[in-house]
Amino acid sequence: MNLVNVRTSNKLKVCPVLFSRNGDISELPSHYLKSKAETNKHPLAVILLYADHIKIFCEYLEGLEIYSGRSVDDILCGISRSVISTYLVQLVGQGYERTYIRLRETIISGLFAWLASSESGYARKSSGFENKKLDTPKPKRKRPRYVTQDQLCKLLKGMYWESQRCAVHALYDMGLRVSELIRITKDDIDELENVPSDLAYLPLTVQGSKGPAGEIKERTVIITRAMYSRIKKYHSSPQYRFSFYSKNKPAFLNTFGKPLTVKGLQKCIADAAKRVGFKLREISPHRLRHGTALTFLTGELGDDHVQKLILIKEQFGHERLSTTNIYAGVSPHLFVNELGLRYVKPRFIEAKKVYDLTYLSRSKEKK
Repeated sequence: MNLVNVRTSNKLKVCPVLFSRNGDISELPSHYLKSKAETNKHPLAVILLYADHIKIFCEYLEGLEIYSGRSVDDILCGISRSVISTYLVQLVGQGYERTYIRLRETIISGLFAWLASSESGYARKSSGFENKKLDTPKPKRKRPRYVTQDQLCKLLKGMYWESQRCAVHALYDMGLRVSELIRITKDDIDELENVPSDLAYLPLTVQGSKGPAGEIKERTVIITRAMYSRIKKYHSSPQYRFSFYSKNKPAFLNTFGKPLTVKGLQKCIADAAKRVGFKLREISPHRLRHGTALTFLTGELGDDHVQKLILIKEQFGHERLSTTNIYAGVSPHLFVNELGLRYVKPRFIEAKKVYDLTYLSRSKEKK
């Protein structure tokens, strides 16, 4: 099957359209995706994720010999729940993780519930999911895997350019999502020049992700003085200064002077992690974010555990404190040194240490 993105008449919303092997539009799954897009409840990235999973499922159905010669729409209207169950069992046999299979079944069940609704014209008499129970077990919520300061320094030393090191250090320093980091502009950084120079932490406004329907949700995060100094030093470098932008110059550029992208930064982290010997998925942008939470838990900000969790919630842009509660299992009182004294590691001192250990001068960058 082919997947093509088109614009609908409803405020030019982007909507995926599925085409079968013979080039015909698969109308039912395409209409379902269109209805999801036009509810304004989901960001584009979620709609594209739905489209990708539905496309793979439809390709599986088209490949079954029993349905040879039938259109995808006809197959979707006629198959039973057992066909879906068999498909999920095959995914297990192919080694996919439980969470991945659960996600795919959830998306498929949503499609079939829509097919049995008035919105689809009752294409099916029943969805097969009336009891709302899924075949795949609900995955256990994973505990956070923290990245330590030593691991961060090891990762940064595996990067060849200061522009990369500065961006990844900023990701860790502020606990941002990659999509949030790349939205920071030079103007945002320059606004901090008016903050008193003796403050260890500065308030930076960022354009947050995960707002309603994927909208940008502005919030204020704290950035350490050392991180701010590192960014300003990077901005004074020739490679940054001579990258011309008439307005809204990104705070972080790639090695070619172009705006940093989500995939570009993710690949940079993955390549460096592999280069210095980390295991697969041992280091990721999200685990760097967990590492930021650890610096709050062991840091000097906040008088007790609850205050530290609230600080993490505000810094990370969580809508609910329940989301932040994954960090509640590690109490700051558990961190003590060998003498039994409470172990406190000020965040601004840690940031300065990372800066000093990993700063890469122009003369030492890879040519």
